Amino acid sequence: MSASQDKKKRTQQRAEGTERRQVAAQKESAEKKKERVRWTIGGILIALLIIGILVGNSSLFYRQSALKVGDETFSAAQVNYYANTAYQNWYSQYGSMLQYMGLDTNQPIKSQAYSMGDEYETWGDYFIANAKESIKQIVAMSEAAEAEGMSLTEDELASIDEQIAEIKSNAKTAGFGSGAKYLQALFGQGATESIVRQEMQRSMLASDYAAKMQESFTYTADELAAEYKEHANDYDIFNGMYYYVAAETVEVEGEGEDAEPTQETTDETMAEAKKVADEIAKAVAEAEPAAKADAFTKAVAELGEPVAETDSEGNETGETTPAEPQVMEDVAGSSVSAQAFAEWMQDASRKAGDSTVYEQEDAGYYVVLFQSRETEEYNTVNVRHILVQAEDTDGDGTISDEEKAAAEEKMNDIKAEWEAGEQTEDAFAALANEYSEDPGSNTNGGLYENVYKNQMVAEFNDFCFAEGRKAGDVDVVYNENTGYHLIYFVGEGMAYTDYVAQNLLRSEDFSSWQEEFMADWEDAVTELRGMKYVD
Repeated sequence: MSASQDKKKRTQQRAEGTERRQVAAQKESAEKKKERVRWTIGGILIALLIIGILVGNSSLFYRQSALKVGDETFSAAQVNYYANTAYQNWYSQYGSMLQYMGLDTNQPIKSQAYSMGDEYETWGDYFIANAKESIKQIVAMSEAAEAEGMSLTEDELASIDEQIAEIKSNAKTAGFGSGAKYLQALFGQGATESIVRQEMQRSMLASDYAAKMQESFTYTADELAAEYKEHANDYDIFNGMYYYVAAETVEVEGEGEDAEPTQETTDETMAEAKKVADEIAKAVAEAEPAAKADAFTKAVAELGEPVAETDSEGNETGETTPAEPQVMEDVAGSSVSAQAFAEWMQDASRKAGDSTVYEQEDAGYYVVLFQSRETEEYNTVNVRHILVQAEDTDGDGTISDEEKAAAEEKMNDIKAEWEAGEQTEDAFAALANEYSEDPGSNTNGGLYENVYKNQMVAEFNDFCFAEGRKAGDVDVVYNENTGYHLIYFVGEGMAYTDYVAQNLLRSEDFSSWQEEFMADWEDAVTELRGMKYVD
């Protein structure tokens, strides 16, 4: 091989080697690039998974705008707050009637059909509708309050802080690991302490404005007297007696091939019942005025259906006792109104000693004795009080003697501080704001105005209406359910009849005002995308 050929071959080999190295390097680079791509894609997927987990376990969804009311936007969490508050208020009022309403509180309300009408599909829809209406009214009134320069007092703000602190402190007792989780359990998904505080403040300001408007309606003495007279049947006090003679029923064949037989009265059994009722009424009518009640009782015992006695388990013993009439003693007219014979009993011409037989169609007859009707002529009272409740410190669900004694000691300390001070109404009010555990009055010096008879618990009522009670009187009373009350008697309030009439008139006038006031907000509510997170 010549030198030139040898040189040419070496050049070719170098070129081929370079090319192979380049190809290898390119392949290696390509593999590394693919690997980088794989790692990048994998990293993105992992990151997305992590984000999904974080979002799924946070309140981000509930921060989305769900409702716009006027110029104000509410998040899903805020709407949840109002929906859950509506539910709690409803439960507090109707909880004992759940079995008749078809709502199982142990199941999600969104999945339960609404059973009280056709307006809503589910109970969840019902409470969300309540929430939307509440938000609309609260926004309208709180904005009006702000426009008039109204704001919450320091005591009101402190009261809200105390409510939130109490909720958080009860978290453990309620079975929650933190106050934040308990707030969400009470006020819905996404609820935070700041949201709860903000909406409590907004609601309280709206309430203050509503109260201001109600109190702005005033009336003359003649207007109050006329209003009470119109509603006297509901508020006067009645005394009387009655006895119901039930007509016997017989089995009647049902109409139709598959109809079940029914139990019904007949003309004959109704006539027999009326005969008994007439005999009782005759005995009452023939008695002297002072002896009519005794005559009624005696006639019912002789002519009425004996009552079967039962043992402690409700089983009949075979023994009977004589029948007795029902006694109506100091019964409010509103309760009388529920009776079948109410129209007769409440007739303005009724006189003491009047009696009648009243037919309950296809059922039986009432024998009724009218004894008296009275208008409650007395003055309401104004009082201040400080409440100390016995605390269930060991969480066993009961108040022990030791826990009650601790509350009594605290009350004695407060009373001692009062006695060592100026002993003025203002001084008492200051102590009430500092120490009272009554959320209904611990921001206004413990004041309750125009308290009427039997409005408060028995011990509180007895102090207020004790004979000879005078302004400045102070005492401690104890009620098993409410706790210790240190009460300061301010003095007499409005006449009870005027107070009733004023409340009726104000309620009517406020409703008219509210309807007109809210007319401009009729179409002010718009649902936004975040409503799907309202639960």
